[in-house]
Amino acid sequence: MGTFLDGRTSQNASKANSINVPTSPSQVLWGQVGLDVGAANPSLPIRIQFEGTITLRLNVGALNPTNTLEIRVVRGANASDPIVYTAQKVLKTVDENSPEMLTFVGSDYNPPKGTGFLIYTVFVRNITGSNESDVVRVGPESFNVLAVGN
Repeated sequence: MGTFLDGRTSQNASKANSINVPTSPSQVLWGQVGLDVGAANPSLPIRIQFEGTITLRLNVGALNPTNTLEIRVVRGANASDPIVYTAQKVLKTVDENSPEMLTFVGSDYNPPKGTGFLIYTVFVRNITGSNESDVVRVGPESFNVLAVGN
């Protein structure tokens, strides 16, 4: 069993339909946390566990009736930093115009401890590259990260 080192939450939208943020063909940040792993045993590996939820809606009048969205978790603050996890969701126009949730769970085993402070960031992008108003983030959105050492 590991030893708890740190845990953080980036809560962007707590309730359903509480935001209305267009997606983009570019990586857009929607969650970020910093973890203090300075107390970790320097000779033993640590594990970072993360989970998140983002809720998206494809508008009925979308120019593109099918859109593929991607979330990307990186170790660092920029979309170009080391990718530790990706997931995709395909949204298709439906009559109800109902939101769809993308929920994910992942881990990063034995990341470099560096100065003892690790940043994890999650981004979303519309791979289809359609009109930005086609798919919007509507909430809830949450990104939770936990560091465990030995």
